Amino acid sequence: MLLDVNPTRMELLRLKGQLDLAERGHKLLKDKLEGLMKNFLKIAKDYAKLREDFDEKFVLALKKFEVNTCDIEPEDLESLLEGGSFEMDISYKIKNVMNVKYPQFYVKTAGSPIGYPYTLTPASLDDVFVELLKLFETLVELASIQQELYSIALEVGKVRRRVNALEYVMIPNLQETIAYIEEKLEEMERENTTRLLKIKDIIRGH
Repeated sequence: MLLDVNPTRMELLRLKGQLDLAERGHKLLKDKLEGLMKNFLKIAKDYAKLREDFDEKFVLALKKFEVNTCDIEPEDLESLLEGGSFEMDISYKIKNVMNVKYPQFYVKTAGSPIGYPYTLTPASLDDVFVELLKLFETLVELASIQQELYSIALEVGKVRRRVNALEYVMIPNLQETIAYIEEKLEEMERENTTRLLKIKDIIRGH
């Protein structure tokens, strides 16, 4: 689509400058988009592997918990679990990677996850609680990665829209308008040349 401009040499120079900036910006954005996609795919692969490992260990830990508590009455089990002084605090910091901001979560623990009398439960139940604590820390790590992937996906969408706007709208419009102005200027130059020749002929005739 032709831009609404006057076909002058000044406009031609201005539009050529805009085209040069647009083409350089387009290349930078395409490079950024490629980098974002590579980063996204790498993180997604790591996330899938960590999530698969977490799911397997979590299911196994729940099965171990059932096995180790199957002989304890539900009321007694609830009383045993209420005696703990375990505390967990989750905080976060905003990270910025390739101009993509996302929260990275951190977990701090205090006290012991085992708050029941050791003599009333099998020793293997202690190992289950330790495993569950590690799994919770992995869960927090997964939440951080998930937020990173979500933020990268949003940035990919923004950059892709800008790349498409430059590639399919702005740059073609500038190129078309520049070609139109150059054609007009050449036409005006031919008209001026023809007019000068006619003037010379008239002068010679006198």
